[in-house]
Amino acid sequence: MRANGNSTHEILGKIVTAIASIAMTAAFAVPAMAASDSGTAADSGTTQQSGQYKIYPQPQNTEYGGGSLILRDKANTVVEPGIDSATKARLNEALKLKGIETTAADAVPETAYQLNVLVGINGSNGVVDKYAKQLIADGTLKVDDSTFSKNDSYVLAVRQGNAKTPDTILVLGRDTDSAFYGLTTLYQIFQQLPGRAVSNLTFSDWADVKSRGFIEGYYGSPWSTKDRVNLMTWGGYYKMNTYVYAPKDDPLHRNNWRGLYTKDQIENEIKPQAEAGNKSKVRFVYALAPFHNDGEARGKHFRFDTEEHYQKDLKELKAKYMQTIDAGVRQIALLADDSTDWGAQYGNDNTYVRVLKDLTDWIHELQQEKNDDGTAKYEGLKDTILYCPALYSYTGAGDAWYKDIPSNVQIVMTGGRTFGVASKDFADTFTKNTGRAPFMWINWPCSDMNRNTAYQYLVMGGQNNFLKPGATYGTYDGIMLNPMQQSEPSKQGIFMAADYSWNLWQSEKDGQQSWEDSFSYIDHNSPIASKGSRGLRDLAMNMRILNDGGIDGAHKDAEYDAVNKWWINNESVDYTGKLDVKGVLTELKGKLDGGTATAADFSQALTVYTTLQRAAKNYRANPGDKNMFDQIEPWISYWDDLTASAIDYITAAKQALAGDTETAKATYATAKAAFAKSDTHTIADYYQRNKPARGGLVIVRPTVQALDSFVKAKTSGSVTPTPSAATVSTNGVGAAAWHENVDPKAVIDGDDSTFFWMQSAGCDCVKANAALTVTYAEARKAKEFRFIQAEKGGDTIVNGKIEYQDADGNWTKIGDVNGDQKQIFTLDSAATVKAVRITNLAQTSKWWKVYDLSATKIDEPGTVTKDALNAKIAEAEKVDSADWTKSSREALAGAIAAAKAVAADQDATQAKVDAAVAALESAMKGVERYTAKTADQLKAEHVSNDNATYTEASYNKYQSAYDDFAAALANADDLAKVDGEALEAAYTAAKSALRYDQSARDYAQLALNDAEPYVGKASEYTKDSYAKFTVAYEALSKQLKADPNGEGDPATYTALRAALDKAIKGLVKSDGTEPERPGEKPGENKPGENKPGEKPGVNKPGADGKLSNTGADVFGLIAAMTMLAAAGVTMAGLRKRIG
Repeated sequence: MRANGNSTHEILGKIVTAIASIAMTAAFAVPAMAASDSGTAADSGTTQQSGQYKIYPQPQNTEYGGGSLILRDKANTVVEPGIDSATKARLNEALKLKGIETTAADAVPETAYQLNVLVGINGSNGVVDKYAKQLIADGTLKVDDSTFSKNDSYVLAVRQGNAKTPDTILVLGRDTDSAFYGLTTLYQIFQQLPGRAVSNLTFSDWADVKSRGFIEGYYGSPWSTKDRVNLMTWGGYYKMNTYVYAPKDDPLHRNNWRGLYTKDQIENEIKPQAEAGNKSKVRFVYALAPFHNDGEARGKHFRFDTEEHYQKDLKELKAKYMQTIDAGVRQIALLADDSTDWGAQYGNDNTYVRVLKDLTDWIHELQQEKNDDGTAKYEGLKDTILYCPALYSYTGAGDAWYKDIPSNVQIVMTGGRTFGVASKDFADTFTKNTGRAPFMWINWPCSDMNRNTAYQYLVMGGQNNFLKPGATYGTYDGIMLNPMQQSEPSKQGIFMAADYSWNLWQSEKDGQQSWEDSFSYIDHNSPIASKGSRGLRDLAMNMRILNDGGIDGAHKDAEYDAVNKWWINNESVDYTGKLDVKGVLTELKGKLDGGTATAADFSQALTVYTTLQRAAKNYRANPGDKNMFDQIEPWISYWDDLTASAIDYITAAKQALAGDTETAKATYATAKAAFAKSDTHTIADYYQRNKPARGGLVIVRPTVQALDSFVKAKTSGSVTPTPSAATVSTNGVGAAAWHENVDPKAVIDGDDSTFFWMQSAGCDCVKANAALTVTYAEARKAKEFRFIQAEKGGDTIVNGKIEYQDADGNWTKIGDVNGDQKQIFTLDSAATVKAVRITNLAQTSKWWKVYDLSATKIDEPGTVTKDALNAKIAEAEKVDSADWTKSSREALAGAIAAAKAVAADQDATQAKVDAAVAALESAMKGVERYTAKTADQLKAEHVSNDNATYTEASYNKYQSAYDDFAAALANADDLAKVDGEALEAAYTAAKSALRYDQSARDYAQLALNDAEPYVGKASEYTKDSYAKFTVAYEALSKQLKADPNGEGDPATYTALRAALDKAIKGLVKSDGTEPERPGEKPGENKPGENKPGEKPGVNKPGADGKLSNTGADVFGLIAAMTMLAAAGVTMAGLRKRIG
């Protein structure tokens, strides 16, 4: 662990104590030193163990060299005149991360032992461009000739200097925007450095897709100005370049497109948004939709009927755009989506092609306008115009007219349908037929179809269905997502689109990795995961569905659920395999539905729900972005309540299975109340109707509902029905045009709280003679028939009949349906029933809600044999379950108790007897309990990071593994051996991977490198002064070599650096003159000098940043270290180690 506040005296005392315990036979000797042949530092001191950085979007071409550059606290910056203010700001932001002060220079300084940061534009013939070209000519820098012909291309190079050349960081962009992207990559590298060493590297990078971003084009409440500014600013860190302003509910965008903004709107809305877009390079693209001719826009559309109308409307269109351009907007868009297709009436050339050509000419005129000083009046104005046609889905027709649209116009397409996909097949077809690559508008993670659902949901995944792998450079002209009404959680999809569109994925694994890595970036804009971002990730894994409302009709996507009208999007699938939510809960739900679940079956499900409960708590306690948390808080509260109910349901189930029915009923009531509470956290939808926030709709929530039914059945003594034993069919009626409660299985699931909603085709009604039928797989004896529909006066039929079908296919009427909610029909005597049917006899004006339709089965008596059951009970009672998990012990006890009850039941059928035997056999296969480590033992060995001893990344991973293990051990009595061992292995691995912060060691290495010019110069200095230098240099050199992983106490490195600096200052020329210090300039940091950028808590030689006190203690320390080194002991070995 890191010592805090140790003085040189204290360190010396420890060393002397250590020496006293060692045979002091080593002679004090200072070996000779020689400069390396290459002239570089003898030991580069790189502490980048893997040398690889996590960068998003993932770069195209990354090459890592040997060694590393150690960042100094001061740098010379050379920035070419063509670099704009936003790019300069990103440079300063990156350097500020590491506390680097800058001095601007016009020429590239050539003095060694300095850091130069160079930013320029390829082909500018500027100072940086020339410098880069010389490096390329010398072979020092290798760049492919085609690199700078590609979209947004840049080269980032990091080169460690030597005794003759300075350290250099070079960013050369195709233009200033490209240089911005290169500096953004540098920013991400600096975010994850464990110290100050940056690997020597060359990144040659570019974008596969020209335009990358998102459009505010959903139907719903528009984002606020703050939302847009935040999203553009954040998007700039991931090399996005397009935000299209197109909120459907802004009247000045569509319905009243001619109307101008007020001065207040310009100053407080348009200007700050345009400024944020220009600063982040995520350009605020202002869109107008002037072609709409419906509702409030009827008669106000852009007109093509006469030349006079056309010219008048074009003038007004330009005036509206001009108002925003004067406010700072630098790109425009023209949208015809969801509007009248005027091209069909007047011809495309006379409508859309004409207006796009006129707008292009106008933009080009604006680009030529100058200020009085000769500068561009509208600096940065782009002629790229986004155009979305009226027929935006594109189904494969020729559409040759697109070829006539100006080349600067990007043609927007949604990918074959409204909720289309970005795929190579679609793009290739479009390009072949039109001669133009499509600009993809992807309606994902758009959730505006929740206007047709009874709940609100978040779309936090789905890249596997909407961003298809296999495309290549130039396949798409652009890609933008249409996100959710909630701007902050939309970052999850936007992040993946940023990665996809920069470096197109070639496999689904690329997308899965992007999804896994996304949460630290969307939560707190960092490559380093936190407890909060990990919690958000675990919840998001269960919130991936996207509902399209059936708008595109039937299609064959493998993951599309036509009943619920949603894409499953791998919901509840853990790409890492760590938490198999889908597998565990699907298996449990099958057993719950079949009534066969035992106490042992709940163990893994309890782990799942406990993990999700902890995830919600961790995120709530540690959100990285308050804006994000505020927007999704209703869903976090939902998860709090849903997981609480699940855990209580599981407890109740185990109580019921153990025979404690009364306690189970009380726990069941608590669980049911928590489940009901989960639906109280609401969000307003498109129509401003408050609806409950929900998640886990595919797997997690349905399993909770199955738990409810199971416990209810067990506590009421009824048998849980098996849905697969019957089928439901309809005639003249079908699933309602809604997106919940449209599963016909609700009629036969034995749960009176679930229902099937129906309506007849073409009306909000149930037509006469519409029928609902339940057909059993095997005919059964039945006397009682149940029919439950909506409450009286609700979605019911009031005039109908109920019939049953016998084994021969004959139908017999049982009674009349009168509109009551619950009707029980009883025959005089039992009948053989194959099916039961309800027929509506008079058309209604409402939908139909049915909860249950069933024929209660009568078990026929027969010969019952209980010998096998009694034998199995005796065998089970002898089983030693002492080393089993609690659930296994409870399962065995419950199975024995239940079996004994069946054995004593005079009316028990053979089926019940056989089921009891099977339950006993299952329960006797107990799960061994984990006992290798206790919670107290784990707590005692916990490693803290109070003094920032370890890197943030490694410690966060360690703490996460520790928390997982500790949470499991809190319920150690129910922790399976196999699960405990897996958790222990993960914890041990994370503990072993703890990585020390390298800053102190890196500074020490830098001091050693800077001292190298004095090595081998004994003849130039007095004997005494050079001997002291030699001692100090050798002491620091040996410490660095003995401590390759930076595990030494930072105070040790501080003292050794101080000693070396003191020795250099004490060097006396043999001729009596003052020695020169290589690379030193007035005001520069001296070799070994304390750095202003050191982290709080790292020992410093003095509070004022000056070097430490007198030489007596320092040289005493060095002498002691030298004696230790001779005895085989290093300072690194004196530092307390973990584990």
